[in-house]
Amino acid sequence: MIDTSSQTIVIVGAGPAGLLLAQYLLRRGYRVEIYDRRPDPRQIAPDEQRSFPISLQYRGRRALQGIPGLEKAIAAYGVMCRGTYVHRQGKARRIPRQHPILTVDRNRLVLVLLEQLVARYPDPARLSLTFDCPCQAVDSQAQTVSFEAEGQSVTVPYDRLIGADGARSTVRAALVANHGLNCQQTYVPDAYKSIFLARTNPQQGIELAPDFIHACNIGGDARILLAPQPGDQMHGAFIFNAKNSPFDGLKTTADVLDYFATHLPTFRPLLSKAEAEALLQRPTARLTTVTCDRFHQGDRILILGDAAHAVSPSIGQGCNSALQDVEWLNQLLDQHQDDWSQVLPQFSQQRVVEAHALRDLSDYSFPRSKALVLEFFLRLTVGRKLHQWFPQRFSPFVFDLVLDTDLSYSEVLHLSEGWINKVKRSRAAIASAPEVTSWGDSDDNEA
Repeated sequence: MIDTSSQTIVIVGAGPAGLLLAQYLLRRGYRVEIYDRRPDPRQIAPDEQRSFPISLQYRGRRALQGIPGLEKAIAAYGVMCRGTYVHRQGKARRIPRQHPILTVDRNRLVLVLLEQLVARYPDPARLSLTFDCPCQAVDSQAQTVSFEAEGQSVTVPYDRLIGADGARSTVRAALVANHGLNCQQTYVPDAYKSIFLARTNPQQGIELAPDFIHACNIGGDARILLAPQPGDQMHGAFIFNAKNSPFDGLKTTADVLDYFATHLPTFRPLLSKAEAEALLQRPTARLTTVTCDRFHQGDRILILGDAAHAVSPSIGQGCNSALQDVEWLNQLLDQHQDDWSQVLPQFSQQRVVEAHALRDLSDYSFPRSKALVLEFFLRLTVGRKLHQWFPQRFSPFVFDLVLDTDLSYSEVLHLSEGWINKVKRSRAAIASAPEVTSWGDSDDNEA
């Protein structure tokens, strides 16, 4: 039997995946050290903690449920959504979901995970946390990892090293540079700005459904997605083609308000002048996808979450898949009795195929041509009815398979192959090739 208490696991990255993983590993008896380049979220003022909404469906929620009480603690700061309202020209189309989705602000999710972790494991001999500490380098031969802390370089030994440090992962870069890991990074065609609106405007008699996500396609590859939050607020993203930003033509707060009045009339009464001004000044975020040929090196180093397989946020599975990585790793540790020499190769073998399937689903589930957008909504409505009436002849649509089932991403891709290939052909016809940064290049972009 392996003595887990004698092993120190260093986790680089205190995002959702890294913090959840720490809970699972501490429960198994390991000592855990967490390092993150960002400031301690517990020290950030509440009015600066807003970010963007995360939608947790069955896959992510099941991973949280593995730690008793954790999902309940997070749900207290989120909203259970029963579907989506798609707004267009003053009308709204209701698309219900079979199973509710837990929406929560990303920064709030991190804060709750961190507070729960520290409350459960207050002993610094078992858990240590260091913030404002960017990772600099990994020496796999010496089994050390270096960080910059208060202007000084600090070298830390590890028994196992896990990179949960996002799309700009330094741990992944070390595997690329020193261990032949193949990694492709590709810009997502879309860029976005975070946006924060009220959900109600009593003076104008406006109240959007409190338990539905709200969306609107503007045209020209622009759209808005908003998730309700506690306190009658909505957090979301204004998404647009990175090469054709509508904000390029908006110079003043009045321009932003006029744009909403013309293109987003449903949401104009919910947009304050202060938020219009903030939206104008808020930086534009540009994301990359990450595709790797494996997720481990030997029996000592692992990458997971966005560090291993960052994807487009178009179907809301980035965080879900990252949390599922944690659950999957824990199951393999159970299966192989904490023998990492068996666990890590198995993790790569099983999760790489799922990550590649998720990338196709994220890139090609939602169409861009007008003809396919019409077919998309027909499949969401008429196709759903046909499946209910003739389940043997008509499969659920890709979004229903992703959001309302626990099928693996590879199974969803197989069942949705016809639609995915149709969108691929359409994209090839109307768009230029994606911008590929490199194979094996450690340079990355993040807003």
